[in-house]
Amino acid sequence: MSESKENLSNKGLLAIGIIFIATLLIGVILYYTGLNEAFYSDTGQSVFKIITYLGEPIVFIIIAAILYIAYNKVFAKNLALSLLFTHYLNQVFKGIFKDPRPAPNIDPLEDYGFVEPSYGFPSGHSQTAVGFWGYAGYGFKDTYKVKNIQIIPCVLSVIIFLVAISRLIVGVHDVQDVIGGLLLGIGFLLLFIYLEPVLSKLFNKLNFVAKVIVTVIISVALFIIGTLIFPEAGLGLVTPPALFKDKGAFAVVGGVLLGFGVGYLLEQEYVKYDPSQLTTSKKIINIIIGIVLLLITFVPFEYLLEIDSVYFRFFRYALVAFILAFVVPLICKKIS
Repeated sequence: MSESKENLSNKGLLAIGIIFIATLLIGVILYYTGLNEAFYSDTGQSVFKIITYLGEPIVFIIIAAILYIAYNKVFAKNLALSLLFTHYLNQVFKGIFKDPRPAPNIDPLEDYGFVEPSYGFPSGHSQTAVGFWGYAGYGFKDTYKVKNIQIIPCVLSVIIFLVAISRLIVGVHDVQDVIGGLLLGIGFLLLFIYLEPVLSKLFNKLNFVAKVIVTVIISVALFIIGTLIFPEAGLGLVTPPALFKDKGAFAVVGGVLLGFGVGYLLEQEYVKYDPSQLTTSKKIINIIIGIVLLLITFVPFEYLLEIDSVYFRFFRYALVAFILAFVVPLICKKIS
């Protein structure tokens, strides 16, 4: 996607409205009739576990990385920003409302692998699904049309709908949590789509050093302000912190924004990696290189070094994001 301003089509707006209304109606029916309890069979839980993972951060990270390495860096950058800012907004609202999760419908809930320590309203999966899959659908809205039907936005709209419904079915959210998440997600998505080209144009007028300084200031400020004002929301806890170590959401957002932002600027200035010029085989090789480097960096810091510090979490996510934005394109270009 170019950084020029594009308008949402009427069909796109209609699809967003249909998703919201359908989720509202089905959610109300499931909640007030108790029909969601029928999905607690082993088969039903297995299916909706898979669906709900389409709203997990690891899925977003891998897809954004693939798009950045093999498709379009600007589009992947905007997709990552949409995800980061809507996730940040979600954590702010969780900290404001401090709404507890619904009581488990099954005993024990841990048998199905769902132990959610964070507050309930608004649903983070629902909101980030709109921010990520919704922006992806917007970016691909003119691709693969069949009789003027935009196929990719329709498919991604169904994914958003299923992720939202899955949160009700697995019993980790109330209807108001999901509806709130969808409303905030849709509102932010529309705002981001219309403001991003304007802000990008202003940002691109700055010189390189000024861009880096602005990126660092915004990233660190978002991390510090969010963590200081909403420490319990940043940790996402309604249970003793000792049970859920180092879950700082604001550290993740600030760290990724810092590492990816600075890495992206350096790459644009010195590397100028262009995936559109690569053959399919080279794209596949570069994707493998990129994913391997991310895992080599991410896994030791995330799972092997047990350092209980929100600042360390900020640092390691900044490092991983920097490697994706700058180091991977640099290595791929040298190899090519």
